[in-house]
Parts: sequence; C-alpha cells; structure tokens
Amino acid sequence: MGFHHLIIELVFRKARGVLNKVSGGPFIPPSFISMTLDEDDVELANQWLNDQTPPNNPQGAELFEKEFARWNGSKHAFAFMAGRIALGACIHALNLKQDDEVILPAYTCVVVPNAFHYAGIKTVYADIELDTYGLDVSDAEKKITTKTKAILLHHLFGLVCRDYEALIDLAEKHNLKVIEDCAQATGAEYQKVRVGNRGEVAFFSSEKSKLFNTIEGGVAVTNDEGLADRLRKYHDSSSPADEHRITRIMKNVILNYYIHKHPRRIWKGDVGILKYGDDRIISTTTEEEAGLQPEIPGKKMPASLAGLGLNQLKKLDHYNQVRRETVPQWDPWCKEKGYKIPKVINDSNPVFLRYPVMVEPERKQNLTWALNELGIMPGVWFVSHLHPSSRKVPYCPNADKAVRQCINLPSLLFNS
Repeated sequence: MGFHHLIIELVFRKARGVLNKVSGGPFIPPSFISMTLDEDDVELANQWLNDQTPPNNPQGAELFEKEFARWNGSKHAFAFMAGRIALGACIHALNLKQDDEVILPAYTCVVVPNAFHYAGIKTVYADIELDTYGLDVSDAEKKITTKTKAILLHHLFGLVCRDYEALIDLAEKHNLKVIEDCAQATGAEYQKVRVGNRGEVAFFSSEKSKLFNTIEGGVAVTNDEGLADRLRKYHDSSSPADEHRITRIMKNVILNYYIHKHPRRIWKGDVGILKYGDDRIISTTTEEEAGLQPEIPGKKMPASLAGLGLNQLKKLDHYNQVRRETVPQWDPWCKEKGYKIPKVINDSNPVFLRYPVMVEPERKQNLTWALNELGIMPGVWFVSHLHPSSRKVPYCPNADKAVRQCINLPSLLFNS
C-alpha cells in the first residue's frame, strides 16, 4: 500500500470519526471484525513474530482438531486455512463428480458456489425463507433432478435454519448428501446438539468476521468413518501455509485488535495501521469475486495458527453467551419501527453472529440514519445474491428482498 496511502487512510479515519460524532454516534462505532481477539491473542501473535517458530509441526494442529471435534460433539475434525478450503475438502470427501448438481441457497457468499465450480460441479439455486434466511425446503425440493447429488444448507447470522429438520428429511427421501455451512453459526445448537452434526459433512470458518477468529482458517467435520478417511487424505496431501503467510496473519491479529477492539483504539488503531497496514489481508479477493480460482498459499492449518485457534476456542462459549445476552437490546427498536425480529426456531439455541433485520430498501442504501438512531453503523451482509460479487440469481424473490432490505446489527459492543 505504501506509507503515503497509509497516511491518507489515517486522515480519512479521523474524518469519519468526526462525522460520526457530528451525526450523534460514537467516534468509532462498534465493529463486526475480530471482536473475540484479546490481549492474550496479541501475545501469541507477538511470540510468533519474535521467535518465528516453525509452522510445520503437526502436533499443534492435531491438538486443535481434536479439541474442536470434542467441543462440537463431532467424531472427526480437520483444520484448514479457510472455510472455503474446508468446503473443498468436504466436496472431495463426498466424491462429487463433474456435472453433478448441488442445491445451494440463493443468498450466500460467493466463495461457497466457487468451491463447487472449481470442481466442475453445477450449482442450482433455491430460494431462502425470511425467518432465518436459510434454504427454503419447498423451493429446494422443486430444484431436485436426477443429477442432484447433494444439498447445502446454511445457518446464517448464527441462527439455526428454520427448515433444518425438513431439509435433512428431504435429503434422506431423495438419497442426497447434506453439507452444513456453519461458517456463521459455530456453537449454535438444535435439540441440544451443536450444528454441523446432522449432515454427512459440515464446515466452519475462523475468518476475521466470524464467531472465533484466526484471521484465516476453517474446519471440516464429519461423524462418518469413511468420509473421515477421505477428509484425512485430502488434509494430509495439502501443504501448510508458509512462514511468510503466517507472519502476515499474526500481524493482522495485532492490527485488527488495535483497530476494532482495543479500549484505546482511537489512537492505537492509528499505530497499528502505520506499523502493519501494508500487511492487511483481504478475505475475498477480486479473483474470487469474478469466480476465478486464486492461488492459495497453503491449504491446511499449521501448528502456529492452530495455537491461536485453540486459544480462541477456549473463549468461544463465553463470547457466544455474551452475544445471546446482548441482542435482546435491539428487540424494542425493531418493535417500535414495525420490523420483524429474528426468528429463533423451537429447540434451538442460536449464537447471533449478527442480528439481521429487514428494513426499507432506502434505509439499507443509506445507513447514516443509524448513527443518530442506534449509535452504530449496521453491516450489510449481503449486498448481492452471491456476496460480494455482483452476480445475480434469478427467480428467487425472497433472496431478492433480503438483498434489498436485510441489514445486520452488532452483537458484541465495545464503544469508544
């Protein structure tokens, strides 16, 4: 980026802060990024930066995988450098072939369909429901053909998918495999069982905007021994990230903590930007937005990053409970404005990565009202059917509506 660009960024950062205060909000509103990072995570990152411990010792990664499997109630877990890579491992494990069809929700992140496209698999989109923004079972059933081999269901915003049981039953009826996208719902429960254990395979994400945070990272799980063998072979044949990539990730741990979480981030964020801004990692590349397969600097999670994952996992139950206790504060505002509050289905215990609300389209297009009204800047997952790509999915009216109207309110609040 260069020093001059960093200075310009700092100037704009201060200008935004002043405008926020003028608009009636805090200088730096609560963030959606890296909100589970703490000083102990920064200490781990600094240890790596000072010692450069080699990342190729598998024992640390294996310990994280075993602990994640135990914590999630799954028999097997395999750690990768991204949730999208974990999804790629799931695709491999299910032995999906070129020209097979998989049904996906028409309201998702572009990296999800990309993982199938890279493998030559056709994605068929079904509409979502607007209670939990999950895959709608009735529309999914209409999209099943003789080529359909699997269904991907997701638990969006930390809510448990409204049609969870029905989609599992639908897949069983048509002899289809189920992939659970739990990237936004790590720790959510249905009938006292954590999500990710009803389908054949599931994947999770520890990317910087998710419920636990290693800047980059993902986990694939299964309870099937045969699928576990295939996941293990895929994992073992993958290369770990090199030291340069791990160094960048550790710098981003410190950078993100200073910008988004530190109690004195008004000025600590400036220090972080000047020191590590040139090493900032972008979650979704322009190549991925265009549907092109990017070069991946390592696929499986090395021990150094797994150590950070273990530390985050220890705090995940605590932060998930904080989210559950925080989000009811948005309910009165929704009721006052006539907005529908997020649906919590029977027998579920969501984790509320974000609090989704359907507002008027013009309110999503211009969010400045929120600073004065709520003291926050809402998130806009998703601005398109395949976020953040501009690609559209036809004939999915509920997804269309969510794209136009769904905003997200934060569930971890640290004002400054």
